[in-house]
Amino acid sequence: MLSSIIYLYVLLIFVTRIKHGQSLCSCNQPDLDFATGVNLLYYKCNSEIPATIAYPITVPQTLLKVLDDNKRTIFYVYGYEQFPENNNVQIMMKALCYGRTDNVVLLDWSKYSNGTYASVFRNAEKVGSLFAQSIQLLVESGLDVSKIYIIAHSLGAHIAGFVGKCNTFKIPRITGLDPANPIFYLPGCYLTRNDAMWVDVIHTDKGGYGTPTSMGTADYYVNGGTRPQPGCKLFALPLSDTDFCSHQKSVVLYAKLKRHPMKFVAKECFSFIHYKLNNCYKIWKIDIGYAAQNM
Repeated sequence: MLSSIIYLYVLLIFVTRIKHGQSLCSCNQPDLDFATGVNLLYYKCNSEIPATIAYPITVPQTLLKVLDDNKRTIFYVYGYEQFPENNNVQIMMKALCYGRTDNVVLLDWSKYSNGTYASVFRNAEKVGSLFAQSIQLLVESGLDVSKIYIIAHSLGAHIAGFVGKCNTFKIPRITGLDPANPIFYLPGCYLTRNDAMWVDVIHTDKGGYGTPTSMGTADYYVNGGTRPQPGCKLFALPLSDTDFCSHQKSVVLYAKLKRHPMKFVAKECFSFIHYKLNNCYKIWKIDIGYAAQNM
């Protein structure tokens, strides 16, 4: 199984100095009709049926009754055209539940995650402000800020960024898994390195469905960060599972590394151009994904 992780995953890393503008970000709360049907799903991570408990996004405080105070709480946010039962989402949820190391909560915004790019993106911004408020309510009710960790894929990564933009506190970490490419959308609000104390980003479809630019404190480029990733095709029917393959590899890689941590050889560079010019200043053996640490 480990060989399937190792076989061509060569990583590059650089620390970004880019600060994206926030002028298009709004923390205004949508009305209750919009919020209805958007939930936080707590995963029991055992064999009990039902396997999850749903908590409305606007009143999440009772979630605290089921959280283990001794564990970190991981919130996972999926992306465009996904939903809780989606195979790519389930790969991640099973991995996060593995070993029962953390409290695991899924942001279920499936009510708005399907449709045209423009409409889903605009709704995602509203979901982002709701998510930020729900985290604030949980913190005000006793959730330890230092034990909050958000992992988010694709468009979900931009939703996750609202938690940092709309609150006065900063959570320790956001991991963006191939954040959605801004060129597909109208001008809007995107994940930045300022949205948590540490923002690490794994790129697997740079310039495709994933963003071509750095967005994190540290950005990792798997096999150069571009398609086709191992086992994927360069071209396929747009928006098909085959076409999403490289974009979703970020999730697959994170999930595998949650179960089987391993170190990668990486070059630290000021920018991707410096990497291309072989002008990098340090070579590391590093963890990425779940076991990664702020350097």
